[in-house]
Amino acid sequence: MGKHGFRERTRHKEFDMRALLMSSVIGAMTLTAGIAQAEPTTREEVKVPFAFTVNGTEMPAGTYTVRQDEDQPHALLIQGSSNKAAIFVLTAPVDGVQTPQDTSMVFAKDGNSYKLTQVWGQDGEGVSIVGTR
Repeated sequence: MGKHGFRERTRHKEFDMRALLMSSVIGAMTLTAGIAQAEPTTREEVKVPFAFTVNGTEMPAGTYTVRQDEDQPHALLIQGSSNKAAIFVLTAPVDGVQTPQDTSMVFAKDGNSYKLTQVWGQDGEGVSIVGTR
């Protein structure tokens, strides 16, 4: 049983190592898939040529990425692409549907300043910013 017993144990260890490696790879793939799903699912870019406010937060002119999370459909992250400005806002659906086009933002002019009041997506559906003062 000397040489054959050693070969059997070696094969058994090789099989165990392969199984361990395969389960590690599958676990890593599952973890990566879970992380990818946690990212916002809708991401659209909007260029704003003037400074504006969102719920009292000053945002400079620039290009902004608007993101909606699938798990939080009533929340948007508005983040500057060329600057570090960012804000997370709650939203409410707007009645009506516009013709699908590029993503757009609607502002209310207040003296010399602008306040973000709505965001419309490429799908033609809009949301109102909750708490707009």
